[in-house]
Amino acid sequence: ISLLYSYNDLGLTESMQYFLPKFWIEGKKWQIKNTIWLSFFMQLITGIIIFLLLYCNADWLAINHFHAIEAAQVIKIMSFYFLGYNMIQVCNAVFVAFQDTFCSGLMNVCNTFSALIFAIIFWLSASFSVSLFALAWIIWVAIWISVWISLLIKKYYYLFEGERDPIDKEIISTQFKYAFWVFLTTNVSTLLSNVDQQLVLNKLWAESSWYFTNMLSLLNIFLALVWPFLALLFPVTTELSTRKEKEKFRLLESMMYTHFAFLAIVVWWIFLVFWQEIAVIFYWEKFRFSWELLQILWPLLIFNCLNSLNFYLLAWLWKIKQRFSILLLSLIFNVICNVLALYVFNMDLHAVISVLALSWVVSFAGWLWIITKEHPFIFDWKFFWKNLMLIWMLCILFRWIRNTFNLFINSGRVQTLFILAWICLFYVWIVALLNWWKLKILWLEVKKIKRTES
Repeated sequence: ISLLYSYNDLGLTESMQYFLPKFWIEGKKWQIKNTIWLSFFMQLITGIIIFLLLYCNADWLAINHFHAIEAAQVIKIMSFYFLGYNMIQVCNAVFVAFQDTFCSGLMNVCNTFSALIFAIIFWLSASFSVSLFALAWIIWVAIWISVWISLLIKKYYYLFEGERDPIDKEIISTQFKYAFWVFLTTNVSTLLSNVDQQLVLNKLWAESSWYFTNMLSLLNIFLALVWPFLALLFPVTTELSTRKEKEKFRLLESMMYTHFAFLAIVVWWIFLVFWQEIAVIFYWEKFRFSWELLQILWPLLIFNCLNSLNFYLLAWLWKIKQRFSILLLSLIFNVICNVLALYVFNMDLHAVISVLALSWVVSFAGWLWIITKEHPFIFDWKFFWKNLMLIWMLCILFRWIRNTFNLFINSGRVQTLFILAWICLFYVWIVALLNWWKLKILWLEVKKIKRTES
């Protein structure tokens, strides 16, 4: 079902986040209204089409794709998700576009914790079937949709008041062009994230595919923590780009690059020291090999993090065609190298992981070249190397404590989770306190930029 998200969205959510702040600055209230309605109705139509296709073909999909007729009931239940998913997308896009950090942040927190709570319930319950889990999840989503729509109407109803305004066909055409390139990029990104898995499944069979899928899910957890911060900064940079304030844009760009690289090495430390314990928490001992595979990606994890930032920066600069071209080049590189590794040289799963990491580098190099060609920025290498040394020392210290005091010996899965959570919390506080002044400057600069724009 996650593969169909891009077809439900059609690139219109990112288009909304780009154009709404632009129209707000220019005082075009009628264009704001038209943009929201356009996105809502188009996503509603695609959501209904996808729902009907899934629901009516659930039995065929269960037999021919999942090879289990029991999956038909789950597919039918989860197909209802597309009827409401577009409403969640529109609500969040409006909150983000108008820099309503409280509502947007609250929405992301509630959605994330809801997923976590349901996962924990499913994990701890021995009688909670997948069908019951899917049904409970759909009901819960329906409740949250009513909450978010009520909040959206309460805060932004004034935008829809008044008589019906004329539709500017030229602006609508511009929005669709933007959404079209976003749609293409999303599909290439989806292919890039799934083509490796299909090649592994075809050549190395199901067991290797399981290990590879679990490893990717761990990377998605990291990206899920990064994307909300980028989404909140999207309207700020859109306004700077609209006002042609290049110096402020360059300053914000420099700060984001420095601090996202810092965030990458902070998470990298957690993977490096506690990979065995996290493997047991998530996948028991059965899929421990997934974490061993992840060790290959650790040195290049920073490129994956910065690629998330590059993805948004190119959207802010209206370089969506170039963003698509580099991502397509990365996909071609990935497919060619993996076909050679698996089918010509008969290499194993380690080669696929290495190619994935190199494809990150290809995307990073291409996107960075496009960004710096028009908007060069200064990277704070002193701050980066200082924190890299600090985290390496903490890594050595915590590894010594773990081995000396046998923190996780004879501890169960839940107990390991709580011990690890406390250690990570303590670690984050140490890093935050030692970088308090730098983080405070970042916060004040972002507030200053937003205050100037308002």
